[in-house]
Amino acid sequence: MSKSHQRAIQLLAEKTVLGLWHRRWLYVALTAVWGTGALWVFAHYGFASDGEFGATRHPVEAWALKLHGAAAFFFLVALGSMFAQHIPRAWYLRRNVASGICALVVCAFLTATGYGLYYFALDDTHALVGAMHWIVGLAAIGVFWIHLWVGRNYR
Repeated sequence: MSKSHQRAIQLLAEKTVLGLWHRRWLYVALTAVWGTGALWVFAHYGFASDGEFGATRHPVEAWALKLHGAAAFFFLVALGSMFAQHIPRAWYLRRNVASGICALVVCAFLTATGYGLYYFALDDTHALVGAMHWIVGLAAIGVFWIHLWVGRNYR
């Protein structure tokens, strides 16, 4: 392999590492979407009480859901930015591909179920789709930490 080819591969490898501000933006978006989702789960299952007419929702639940929707848009923009350099270059170099694909599959699943919950879920399927969404959503942080850990140890 020529020195110019080796240098080109090295430059590509350096560009798979996100810049400081890009990384911070992604971490803030990930924290916001995960944190608001976790807050909703906690409010929905931890703060629900029996009222005069059945189960009563805590006011935090509605606000957590609204913030979660906004954070999801923010996260999707951050995720989309990964397709400009990070994902294609890592794919070309075959670096951290397995955990990256897992992270993308989780993101696709959460996007599809979140969209479905908002626009398509019927009363009889809403609870099932919602449970799948929040269970995978809470576990998703582990997938992203694994991807980050594997990437840092690969370098």
